[in-house]
Amino acid sequence: MPGESVVWSGSPPQGLRFHSQDTFLIPFSLFWGGFAIFWETIAIVGGTPWFFRLWGIPFVALGLYFIVGRFFVNAYLRSQTYYAVTERAAYVARFGTWPAIRRYTGSALDTIEFQPNNDGSGTIRFMSAPPSKYFGYGARLSDWSLPSLDEFEAIPDARTVYALILKARPAEGNPS
Repeated sequence: MPGESVVWSGSPPQGLRFHSQDTFLIPFSLFWGGFAIFWETIAIVGGTPWFFRLWGIPFVALGLYFIVGRFFVNAYLRSQTYYAVTERAAYVARFGTWPAIRRYTGSALDTIEFQPNNDGSGTIRFMSAPPSKYFGYGARLSDWSLPSLDEFEAIPDARTVYALILKARPAEGNPS
């Protein structure tokens, strides 16, 4: 934005990556995909009507996406994602497929969450995720596969970046 200059920039880790929700999603995806493939095999081999053969195809496709595809989609989208911090705001930008830019400034910087790792890296979230996001009511397919536009994921030297974001928050009584 006019009048801002970048004080830090980075991007999420590249390549295939496992997340905490995968402890639930991997067994679930194997069960779902396995059952869908079993259903479709029985439908084809058993000579069932075409409707039942066609009915299983979307479930097999979704099962394969859950089992392996989501990891590749996630890795691709992270390769197109970039982070920046200015003196007044934090930005998450995704280019390529599903482009988006999110700007966090003012009171949005008052509710950030910092999750440090032992190696100095960490994740900074700009919006709190509801407890049910990954395991219950309100979860969406995109929550299980797409990288979030509401966080700086697993960035190196996260404490320094967190401090820069805290400095970007407006002074009390002086909204930006």
